[in-house]
Amino acid sequence: MKRKAPGSDWLKRGASAPHGCRKILSAILACAASAGALPATALGQDLTMPTLTPVPPSDQPPLSSATRKTNPGTEYVDLAAAGYVEEEFYLSGQAPAITADGKALFDVPYITRILVRKPADPAKFNGTVVIAPFTWIGERAAGWILTRDYLVRHGYAFVGYTLNINKPAQDPKTHTDPNWQPDPEPANLNFDFMRRFDYARYAPLGTYYDPQRFRRGSIPDPFVPQSQAIGGELAMLLKSNLPNGPMAGLNVERVYVNSWAVTAQVWMDYLDQGRHQQWRMPDGRPLIDAYMTGRMTFGEVGGDVIRVPRRMPEDAPFVTVYSQSEAMYDAVAGVELPADSDRPKLRFYEITGMPHLRIADLGTEEVEDLPADVGKSDDPKCNTLYDEPAELVVSAMLDRMDQWVRHEVPMPKAERLQRKGNSIARDPKFGNMIGGVRPPWVMAPAAVYWTEQEAQCGMVYETKQPYSRTELRRLYGSYSNYLRKFEAAKKRAVQEGFLLAEDADDLRPVARPEDF
Repeated sequence: MKRKAPGSDWLKRGASAPHGCRKILSAILACAASAGALPATALGQDLTMPTLTPVPPSDQPPLSSATRKTNPGTEYVDLAAAGYVEEEFYLSGQAPAITADGKALFDVPYITRILVRKPADPAKFNGTVVIAPFTWIGERAAGWILTRDYLVRHGYAFVGYTLNINKPAQDPKTHTDPNWQPDPEPANLNFDFMRRFDYARYAPLGTYYDPQRFRRGSIPDPFVPQSQAIGGELAMLLKSNLPNGPMAGLNVERVYVNSWAVTAQVWMDYLDQGRHQQWRMPDGRPLIDAYMTGRMTFGEVGGDVIRVPRRMPEDAPFVTVYSQSEAMYDAVAGVELPADSDRPKLRFYEITGMPHLRIADLGTEEVEDLPADVGKSDDPKCNTLYDEPAELVVSAMLDRMDQWVRHEVPMPKAERLQRKGNSIARDPKFGNMIGGVRPPWVMAPAAVYWTEQEAQCGMVYETKQPYSRTELRRLYGSYSNYLRKFEAAKKRAVQEGFLLAEDADDLRPVARPEDF
């Protein structure tokens, strides 16, 4: 059991670091100087080139490492077999602190970390780096988890990066009740969680945070004020192809954002406030070439409820992927849905049979309540969690977004989920939502897929209700008929562009012969 990390908000306050942190920070600066730190060249307005320093070796892999076989999260991939390497760096520099309404007030220093996965052989690299902020809950690499097999098959590089704070007395990411008292040992959140995991590795990290001066609506802004600039500076570093950069030996041509859950709001703000147009490479190219965001009801956390950035880029796609849960939120709130367009490049997808969170989406050492923990294990709507492979749909979308960028082939369009008042209509025969992107397990279903708003299970996970043997026989007659319809559904999903042919063979039916 690791000792709890002492308070370490020295970087935010501008105070002296604790002795151990001072030693590590000195090592970072000394290493950067001896290795030839990346030049602090100003780019446009407010951005500077960050400094990169290798993280010293530890007795265990980094948090969120894809190499971890024991005590794993769901990030694991056999990187060696795929011809990939993983490296962790400190990323330090200065970045503007930006308010929720887009005002850049002042520049302040930061130290964060990046986790790089890239082909060992430059010939395998396809020229594209996908970047994703780690989620604040569990430091989970959601963008990696949802596309990792596709990424390594096709030669992408991936860079996850930390956007975090020291836990304030009242944490708006988990609660907005002014009378709420924090847990003495928050399980999955913030730098506290990271430092309990590996104090020596993550003690130096720090970003500016001031809940009194930075507000979002009526609550402290839960999004780190430096978030936008840190993402922009990381993209600038990657695209600059410096000889001592994180992609040394590889030629980076494109950078895509793949940001999920609460961190997706950072990229909505980035676009909405015009950073895409403001922050560019010296030759005028965009820092980011495509944006995929998902599973975040933008504006939900005390913000502005919009679904399309007001300053849409003309030279990059913006793609939003909503699970059933986010779609239901919009239906209940009466949020107006955007129309897809090819100029600007906009796609908005609502995926039937996709939950907000699965066990397969958790990060290393992350825990969430199960049905038994909330007293719902006997509720038929609550006792079976989703486990369908939503990553196959997301990977197909990422592939089609890549084709849009590189070959000007527009992504497929899909109808929205069918609204019924302030809810979503359900098919009376099968019980599932009508419309939206329909994966094979919804086109030929073996269960009813619920949202938390409907099932009221009291979990972050969402649930499904498998059909009984009687229902399966009534709907399909026999397993062979069900299997035939499931295989036809896979072919249709491939034709529609929401399943890759290379993934179709490995997609297994949800129901089994014994269920009939």
